[in-house]
Amino acid sequence: MKKLLYVLFVVFLMGSEDRLEDGASAKPSLNQAEKQLLEESKKQSDSLKPIAPNIKGSTKLKKPTKHQASTQTQESLGDLQDPYEGYNFEKKEKEKNGEKLVQNEDWIYGTAVITTTFLDGAIKRSYGILLRDGLYLTSANMVYNKNIYPRSSFAMMQDDSAPLFICIAKLSIKALDLQRGLAVLETSEYTDAYCNVREKTFYHDRIYAKNWIDVFSKRSEKENYGVLYSATISPINSFQTKITPLKEKLEDLAYETTSSFGGYKYPYGKGYYTQDGRLVGVVGANMDDEPRIVRTKEISSFLCELKEKKILENRFLQILCPQKELGEKSAED
Repeated sequence: MKKLLYVLFVVFLMGSEDRLEDGASAKPSLNQAEKQLLEESKKQSDSLKPIAPNIKGSTKLKKPTKHQASTQTQESLGDLQDPYEGYNFEKKEKEKNGEKLVQNEDWIYGTAVITTTFLDGAIKRSYGILLRDGLYLTSANMVYNKNIYPRSSFAMMQDDSAPLFICIAKLSIKALDLQRGLAVLETSEYTDAYCNVREKTFYHDRIYAKNWIDVFSKRSEKENYGVLYSATISPINSFQTKITPLKEKLEDLAYETTSSFGGYKYPYGKGYYTQDGRLVGVVGANMDDEPRIVRTKEISSFLCELKEKKILENRFLQILCPQKELGEKSAED
């Protein structure tokens, strides 16, 4: 009898445990108000989850194939969908691997965007080119505003390590020639990437030592050019190469229009280069903003005149400018 009672007691306990487990695993039944509260709680929880940043202009960078690079036309450069289109990733890869480049585009890193503000609040923006010793050459009308004095000028450039413009230096006007349509500016102070004045760094030394443009290289004035190369501004604020077929005279390039700088029809201060990277000329302007191509020979003569007048006393001009004879000097004096 005792055994029978013990067996019944054990069976009763096992059945109770099963019912407890079933009760624990079973979902509790909720009324309508509780269900609504649970749903709102889930929505609130989802809204607090971190959202992946949506950066304007971001894109997957795809290295262009050789075929794409060779078939890219001048028209396609003007209307870009991919903001990195035109940035020469293939060239950078070749440089990294030490391969010899077919085309020399080092001049693109000697190109600057020069912004000048005037005392009356006017702002002018133009292209410019970097010369030796921290000098810049640009169009005279972009730093001259009749009787209004310029307040400040800044140069922005593109380093060969990244595609975006960075501020390099604060500039001051060294010389103006309104007849030739040229201006020479010199570095008065160095800046950080955001145009705040700072001490000179190795970074400035590197840019000024590597990227200056040679305006004294010898060439024939009658040389025929099939196409010329120049810098144009891409949608992500960097320089890319523009290829311009030369149909007739070099002087016709002065009237090539641009949309790089709002309010200006012509790309003042822009340099044009041969395929091997030699400067052919720069777009200058007269006092009426009429554009003209100032050839390299005229640029070098201008710099040598400034050297003779002791406006520029840079060592490279002392070496490169032809020395006048003593008699010729006396006659001028």
